[in-house]
Amino acid sequence: MQRLAGRRILITGLSRGIGFETAKLFLAEGAEVLGTARDAQRLAAARAELDPSGKRLSVVAGDLSDPQTPERLRQAVEQRWGALDVLLNNAGIQIDAGAHGFIDGKEEVLLRSIDVNLVAPYRLCLALLPLLRKGTEPRIANVSSGAGTFAAMRDRSIASYRLSKWALNGFTLLLSSELAGAVAVNAFDPGWVKTELGGPNAPGEVQESAAGALALLTLPFSETGKFWKDGAEIPF
Repeated sequence: MQRLAGRRILITGLSRGIGFETAKLFLAEGAEVLGTARDAQRLAAARAELDPSGKRLSVVAGDLSDPQTPERLRQAVEQRWGALDVLLNNAGIQIDAGAHGFIDGKEEVLLRSIDVNLVAPYRLCLALLPLLRKGTEPRIANVSSGAGTFAAMRDRSIASYRLSKWALNGFTLLLSSELAGAVAVNAFDPGWVKTELGGPNAPGEVQESAAGALALLTLPFSETGKFWKDGAEIPF
């Protein structure tokens, strides 16, 4: 049985890492996928590898920090499906390398982190909300991090990344309350896995993250306003 049969899903950051592996699993589970990423060449290569026929995966290259990109994606979803069942806000950055807090960090690192990890998902959620409202048991899943939990706020490393993900968690909670009963909104911790962001020494594999994302999307629609990892609820 294909657990996502016919589900219409938009995945950001599809061209590599968690996004690529998640798209691979979702397609195997019967989903229809539209993917986006900044690097058009890499995105096209991912599409060719994941779905050579192009029947169930289409792609739109775009920089999510560009305020015009959400509208382009809305138009692509509208043209392809006319509605959307799932928005997986997976794209994100961690650019705190070398800094141990805000004092010896750089303002541009904080602003860029907030822009990509919080503002971009915010814009995309609002742009796609009318199409999500037309979907079947529509859901928004915001890919967060264990580094962005309240307990993790006492660790001063990767401070800009931590704060951006903590803010994303807050956005998830607020939006879930606003959309209660209409769209399920949850945060997702993919774990520390081997990607360009996670690095080669991460203990986990991207396949584990993809399995966790699938577990989240197959939860009862009533589950909203929570933080999930590997199919289990975890504290914000």
